[in-house]
Amino acid sequence: MQLGEDEKLPFNMKVILFALGSGALSAILALSLITGSGLALVLAYLAPFPLFLAGLGNGGKPAAIAAFSGIVFATLIGGPYAGSLYAVMNAFPTWLVIRLFLTSRTRDGLEEWFPSGNILLTLSGYGSVLFVLTLAFIPSNDINIAQLVKDFLSTIMNTLAATLDAAQKEEITGYLAQFFPAMVLVSWMLMTVINAVLAQAALVKSDKALRPSPNYGEMTLPDLTSWAFVVCAAITVLASGDIEYVARNLTVVMSLPFLALGLTVVHKLVRLTRFSGALLSAFYLLLLLSIWVALPVIGLGLIEQWIGLRKKILALTPSQEND
Repeated sequence: MQLGEDEKLPFNMKVILFALGSGALSAILALSLITGSGLALVLAYLAPFPLFLAGLGNGGKPAAIAAFSGIVFATLIGGPYAGSLYAVMNAFPTWLVIRLFLTSRTRDGLEEWFPSGNILLTLSGYGSVLFVLTLAFIPSNDINIAQLVKDFLSTIMNTLAATLDAAQKEEITGYLAQFFPAMVLVSWMLMTVINAVLAQAALVKSDKALRPSPNYGEMTLPDLTSWAFVVCAAITVLASGDIEYVARNLTVVMSLPFLALGLTVVHKLVRLTRFSGALLSAFYLLLLLSIWVALPVIGLGLIEQWIGLRKKILALTPSQEND
């Protein structure tokens, strides 16, 4: 099995400089939040993009150089804390995704690439471990985690929404606190995936990609994904207190692969209609406007994992072109 890079890939000063520059640009984008600009959040979400360009277009070694360069620049600009946060949230997970994405093996003369569904599971697992390890830094003096998150959100709310009355602030923070860690992690994972897809598409278009883009419509998930989701959901139902709170948020994090799998089913179903483009546009608009739309999609993903909805759809429509 070939892991992430090929010895035949060019590795020269031009590639090294590009990797160093990509890391520097990534760090600048990530730390744009400290400027307080209205575009800062958008720029920060694009921080993984230069790293993906360097790695997916040049290989594992340039990816590592770009990641290390980003950590160094983030530390120089924002200090050790900013550098550490950048390493955990951007540099290492991006490097990991690049390594997995470029992993391949040859079987019966055909090159097989690491499945995209396995990469999603790895990213969800990384986010889950990151969340659990973060809890280790909370002082163990019987502080309720949910209350701690709520207090943190109340501080933010008092700053950003000072005009709201106390009852409204209490209602909003009480609701957000229940899923806030999962919201942060899912948002981060989605932007990591989106940046990877965009970088791969740009490299394919410029004929500089090291591997062909996966057929996202045929994505599958390993069986471990179902077990992780079911275990987290079961603990949420059976436990209470901090354990229930942690399990509830981990359930949301582990649902991300099923959201992606459910979207492949939605695409299969919509392709059966005459106005698939318009329907897909309307669907994604609804998905952006309301998180509740994601719930039935996750359900479709679970059903697809267990009984194979896409195969049944194709069996019912043999003349339909494979998505």
